[in-house]
Amino acid sequence: MNAYSHRTWIPFYLVSFGTLSMAVFRSMDGLTLVGSLILVSGALAIIFMTIQAEVTRNTEKRELLEVLSKKMKSAGDSRDSGAK
Repeated sequence: MNAYSHRTWIPFYLVSFGTLSMAVFRSMDGLTLVGSLILVSGALAIIFMTIQAEVTRNTEKRELLEVLSKKMKSAGDSRDSGAK
């Protein structure tokens, strides 16, 4: 997986920053720590699902490229053997 892919890292940082900011402001206002923990755990779940979807998409893409390269290689071999 490309670690610099914007599809994964931009939402990761936005969700993390937003959630931590909200948790800090909730704690400063005197709201319960439980609410802040629920907020952070929800953000972690969203981040996990985003990364899992990205890994799945990358795996499917790699498998498709392997199948296509095998087909192209076999098509090239059959063309070369017919020309002889």
